[in-house]
Amino acid sequence: MRLLSDGDRDLAAVWVAEASASLGSRVSAAEVDRELRELYEALVAALREGAVDVHSEQMYEVRALVTELSRNRARQGFSPSETAIGVFALKRVLEPLLADGSAEEIQAYLRLGRILDGLGLFTIETYTQTREELITAQAEQLLELSTPVVR
Repeated sequence: MRLLSDGDRDLAAVWVAEASASLGSRVSAAEVDRELRELYEALVAALREGAVDVHSEQMYEVRALVTELSRNRARQGFSPSETAIGVFALKRVLEPLLADGSAEEIQAYLRLGRILDGLGLFTIETYTQTREELITAQAEQLLELSTPVVR
């Protein structure tokens, strides 16, 4: 997808900066940079291979990276919105590129927007599942602590 691959390093850097600003200092800049650059490269590769939605085969690596990111954020105590903003920030980064965009570029942005919306939802689903697992594990640990031992 030309929209993402023209000057890719610059777009990835702007995406990292945009997402980092929304997370504050609770995650290191180096960690956000690593996560989002890996995600960016995987997304570009999947789109080049013809990915049309989040669940397509070409998006396997992207889904794996989003799962890892979501699980990490859930364990770190971030909210679902703070978690998904990392994905949605890419849309904001691309918007200025459309100012003088052709109809073809705008169509490409809209297709990418649908994919990013799907990734955002996938992020929230994964986050929620991880939080439920953590809560269940904590409840079980509390039960073990509060159960009296009788001989």
